Amino acid sequence: MTVGNVELRAQLYPLRENWDLLKPFLNDKDVQKVLNEAMVEFCEQYPNAEKWIPGSAPWKYTTSDYWCNQIDEATQNDEKFQKEENELFEKLYGSDYDADDKDELWFEMWNTKEHCTLNNRYYDTYSPKEGTLEWYQFVHGCHWINKFTGALISKALNVEVNIWQTDTHTVATFSKNGIYYLADILNELTHLDSFDKLYDFMGEDIDYYPIFEDIA
Repeated sequence: MTVGNVELRAQLYPLRENWDLLKPFLNDKDVQKVLNEAMVEFCEQYPNAEKWIPGSAPWKYTTSDYWCNQIDEATQNDEKFQKEENELFEKLYGSDYDADDKDELWFEMWNTKEHCTLNNRYYDTYSPKEGTLEWYQFVHGCHWINKFTGALISKALNVEVNIWQTDTHTVATFSKNGIYYLADILNELTHLDSFDKLYDFMGEDIDYYPIFEDIA
């Protein structure tokens, strides 16, 4: 990879591996400013989205059922949840019922207030937690959330970070210690698991700009 007249090695920047290094800068005022502006921009473009309030969880703005599926799968695989669900079924219907009616009774139970309360409790248990990488994984929101990625890396590593945006995708880019990096907080959720795959996926530029003009 040639940047300017300098030949650099190229690779993905592993955000998860470096999260402990990045995490202390999550609440940096400049990083938060970039996040808030990006999410407000998203909400303005998609007026049906819930209004962005500083401190909100970016993952909740995911425009598909990705996180619902992840949380539901974790809940269903939880042995404690399974036990509580079975106990609730027994409480509601006892053991004196026609075996042929069992599936229908389970469906009926899923729509009860008691089951909704149980399910919501485990939904909260398995939802992404504030301060984690997952909290910021706004799936399908790369054009907005990777501005935050760029700001966070810029502050944590004290490097100039550029945002590379195309019609297809948006990533943060920077150079450090002779390596040219692409950084994407959503990368691990895709099959773009190498620099070459992600670079080829990007397509043609529509914008390329520094996330900060100067590093504070």
